[in-house]
Amino acid sequence: MFRNIVSRLSFSPALVGQLSFYAKRLRKEQVTRRLGLIFTALALVVQSLVVFQAPEPANAASNNDFVYGGLGYGSNKSINNFLSPYDNNNKNLKSIMTSFGITRAEIAAATYGSFKTKGVYSWGRHERSIDAGSLKAYSSSWQYVETVHGRPMSKLYGSDNSTIYGYIGYSQAVGWFAIMQNCGNLVTTYIPKSPTPPRDIVVCRLGDFEIITIKEDEFDENKHSKDQSDCVIPGELELSKYAKNISQGNIDATTTTAHANDRIVYTLTIRNNGGSAIDATFVDYLDDVVEYATLIDNGGGTFDEEKKTLSWPTISLEAGAKTSRTYTVRLLSTIPVTPVGQSDATSYDCQMDNVFGSGTLIPVQCETPKVVEKVVAELPRTGPGENMAFAAIVLAVVTFFYYRSKQMNKEVRLIRRDLNTGTL
Repeated sequence: MFRNIVSRLSFSPALVGQLSFYAKRLRKEQVTRRLGLIFTALALVVQSLVVFQAPEPANAASNNDFVYGGLGYGSNKSINNFLSPYDNNNKNLKSIMTSFGITRAEIAAATYGSFKTKGVYSWGRHERSIDAGSLKAYSSSWQYVETVHGRPMSKLYGSDNSTIYGYIGYSQAVGWFAIMQNCGNLVTTYIPKSPTPPRDIVVCRLGDFEIITIKEDEFDENKHSKDQSDCVIPGELELSKYAKNISQGNIDATTTTAHANDRIVYTLTIRNNGGSAIDATFVDYLDDVVEYATLIDNGGGTFDEEKKTLSWPTISLEAGAKTSRTYTVRLLSTIPVTPVGQSDATSYDCQMDNVFGSGTLIPVQCETPKVVEKVVAELPRTGPGENMAFAAIVLAVVTFFYYRSKQMNKEVRLIRRDLNTGTL
């Protein structure tokens, strides 16, 4: 349009009116593009701040992590962030890895890379309903320290093709393994068996009256009488759990979707199926429950805010006896739309998953953003470099059009001056 008007001015001076109108349009356009340039520059500044001082993602760490908060990102990423707590046996990390049969040298030799969720198992500290197995960890002196739980990653992430980043290595004991970057949790291709501690202690009668304790591998038939009828059968605990939604007619809470302000009553039961008394302790992990609910009746237990555990004092449970504990939670009045946890995919997943012997997986009615999150499970991965490059291209384009409109506006002023002075 600009070239058309200018080329015809010498033949039709009346077009100067259109040129004036076009000049006004250019001034408005220049103002708009100046604002666009300013806002684009501000966006680039914000983007640069994100690159140089990245924000911590929502729910970036969990008590389920082997290494709380993971192994670092960007320049802070390092396998040393795993080896340091390993060497100090923080949270039994060395005992856990040793119980898997994975050595320090094998961990140190792992290299950074990625893998898919298909056919592998992620190990965590807390039980979940989707667990495929567990492994008991022991100290170097064969003291039991902790049980870790393995779950199929395809179920954990809802896909066989999700990409996970971490350090990948090989162990003589378990073969291929990986350590996840965002949580330090171990990943294996199968569920290994727990290590076997020294053989069980057998309690039998010696002579007519005396009861002695003998390690089975030290038993000598020439010295000891081992009448199985005289052996004491140790206590054996069976744990179970039941949850009912009293806001929806006292129905099984796992069979219906819980809504805001619903009250859920959990019942924990321990039965001694053995032949002698045994100590029993109620400890329930509520880390996944309290994301959507609050504890309103602890049933006489003690709630640990940091560990998210509800526990009761240890009791002695006679053979054949059982006892129960109950507590109540109430769902929040506004269900959070917090994204699924970065280090724990069961966190903020619109379910309250809780295991005490048996699992109770209670669906939660979430808002629209969470529904969209489930449908769009994974967006394209872009790092700081890609984001900065895209922002720079946008800035260049906006700058070009701004200066182009500024130049054309100047040309219009020159042409109008030449026209008024008669030189055109």
